[in-house]
Amino acid sequence: MKKIEYITSVLSIILLISSCAKIDPDYAVKSDAKNMTTLMATFADGTGGFKPAEAEPYPENLTIEIPWYFPDGSFTETTTDQLFLTATLPNSAYMSPPFGVTDLTSPKTFTLTAQNGDKQLYTISAVRKKSNKAVIKEFKLNEANISCIVVNNKVIIPYTTQDISNQTVTFELSYYATISPDPAVAHDYTNPVTYTVTAQDGTTMTYTVEVGMPVKVPHGFASVRKLWSLAAGDLGFADYANISVAVSGDYLVVPFSNEWVSGSTIKYYNRKTGAYAGDMDVTGASGIYSVASDSKGNIVGINNIYAYSYVCLFKWSSVTAAPVLLAQSSDWSCVESNFYGRKLSVYGDLDGDAVIMATTDGALAWNNVAPNRVLKWTVKNGSLVSQTPESFVYPTQWGNVAKAVPTGSQATDNYYLASNVPIFIDYVNGADNSKLYSFASPYLPATRDGAPALTYFEFNNAKYTAVADVSAWSGAMHIFDVTDPSDITIAPSSAEWSSFHVFDGSDDYILSPSPNWNVTAEIAATPVSDDGFTMTLYFLNTNGGINAYELSCIDEGAFEK
Repeated sequence: MKKIEYITSVLSIILLISSCAKIDPDYAVKSDAKNMTTLMATFADGTGGFKPAEAEPYPENLTIEIPWYFPDGSFTETTTDQLFLTATLPNSAYMSPPFGVTDLTSPKTFTLTAQNGDKQLYTISAVRKKSNKAVIKEFKLNEANISCIVVNNKVIIPYTTQDISNQTVTFELSYYATISPDPAVAHDYTNPVTYTVTAQDGTTMTYTVEVGMPVKVPHGFASVRKLWSLAAGDLGFADYANISVAVSGDYLVVPFSNEWVSGSTIKYYNRKTGAYAGDMDVTGASGIYSVASDSKGNIVGINNIYAYSYVCLFKWSSVTAAPVLLAQSSDWSCVESNFYGRKLSVYGDLDGDAVIMATTDGALAWNNVAPNRVLKWTVKNGSLVSQTPESFVYPTQWGNVAKAVPTGSQATDNYYLASNVPIFIDYVNGADNSKLYSFASPYLPATRDGAPALTYFEFNNAKYTAVADVSAWSGAMHIFDVTDPSDITIAPSSAEWSSFHVFDGSDDYILSPSPNWNVTAEIAATPVSDDGFTMTLYFLNTNGGINAYELSCIDEGAFEK
């Protein structure tokens, strides 16, 4: 989708309005809206992304905290003399002086003027802050080769019969923190050992290392922890190019593509830090638009109609592998020459049994030439049942972006269908494609402009959907417990809402310094960790960046000695 789509739509609306009777000036009311939202500062080169310490609605005085060093983990000192400010303003309101590159070595006052002339003053300050993080992130007994589990201020050594009386440790702390005594010096861990971690700003945290076992909650996750957040500039994103993300092993996979750029570029990043790690081999895989990953880390990518090679799927066994053509339709009939490939999902193991699903643009799309279709490929014992996907018209129409998400590895397993505009989320019978349940409308008490992404995952005896809530200027992630699929009909006004809407990311939104008028995003989930205690979600907001969240099913109030 291009900006021109929306410009064309806006011009059409203007022409329609101009053809109608003019409003009597005695009844014309100018807006008095004068509250800005989603204020953000980046460095002049576009890296970083820092929100004010104060929550919306913003008070008159705002403080933006800038880290002492940037990027995180480096020793490059920051300055506040060239910060690029952006914010969302009410329609027809304007800011004076205008936002842009600003010297915030001292507070600056701005005036927001509403359409009716009312004014709101904002005084914005920037302060450099040293890190207050004093966290043990990893702790491993070297000689016994035992990886420990960190829960709050406790480091748990899983039960073992090995001698742990003389162990050195490999450990990882939050950036700029120090630890005492030194775990690299051998200690006796048959009895509890206490460590003190000191953050860059002097904040301290005491940890006790002892033998035991964490306790799981009986259902789902118990906590959500943000691992990291990187803005579009930090990740090298290009406007409108990054609409998809997948996970393979230790890496995140992100295509850099859209329908008006030829060829394919797919980059991969260290998923623990977000650091760029390399470019994938895309030889012979032209026009890759979206990617997804299976339970074993295999990557599947779909081309788009401008690749001119019919509907193709490609498979990579890892981020360093060469692509293999997985499927190629014999003609355009499965998509009726309509645009396709904006969304892709897979459930199962591509080397075993799996279901792959994609969608075409919908009947409500600006350039639609055919109905909204859902595409489904079935993999049995590592082989596709058919090179050409099962293709059917979904009974409810959508615009450009919709995503079909399977919940099982068999062709008849049910699936979710999420539409961006208009917003609807359906749970669908995989055998006959009849709608079983729909998310209540509105699916959130206060929504942005669209729901462009849904990801289904299972964790600790529970089933979830992670859903993106996105506007042109910001996006947030929400998680819903769909262990009982009929719960998706629960309304935000219901007393049961809190047990259904189990994670609200509204206040942890990702800002888009360059507005994303296509309103796109994606969410990728890792497999559950080997010990069964954690898994990670990655929320990508186009033009904005990525947030990484760790879900844990450890009961933080329980511990077995």
